[in-house]
Amino acid sequence: MPKATIFDIPISIMDTLDEQLDAANAQVSELKTQLASLQQDNATLQAANEELTENLTHTREQLAQVENAHRQALEDVQRLKAEAKSAEERAAEYYGAPAAAQPVTSKGDPDAVSLHERFAAIKTPGEQTVFLRSLTDAQRAELYSNI
Repeated sequence: MPKATIFDIPISIMDTLDEQLDAANAQVSELKTQLASLQQDNATLQAANEELTENLTHTREQLAQVENAHRQALEDVQRLKAEAKSAEERAAEYYGAPAAAQPVTSKGDPDAVSLHERFAAIKTPGEQTVFLRSLTDAQRAELYSNI
């Protein structure tokens, strides 16, 4: 028995062509889905890129502001140092130069006579004993080291 035909093409071949067409349509549908997904990913990445570009621009602006503030702070420090020197010079002019430090004795009086001189000025042994007993151990050690 002969096979049925459509436009002189055997139906078995038509089945094969239909299957191929269905497969191709399925593949086109899958590729369209992939294309839509890739387009969505591309849009997301472009948005992220734009956001990062804006962040970079903003960060560069902030860095420029911080660098300017830092330069200004350094200039202020230099200016204040110069003014501080001027203030020191003005104080020296106003108050005069500081006096040289005078030597201070163990009693804290710069005009006091040394222990050795005071001990030598005492003539009687009793007074020397009283004087020695009134001294601290450190003063006695100082006096004995100078005798």
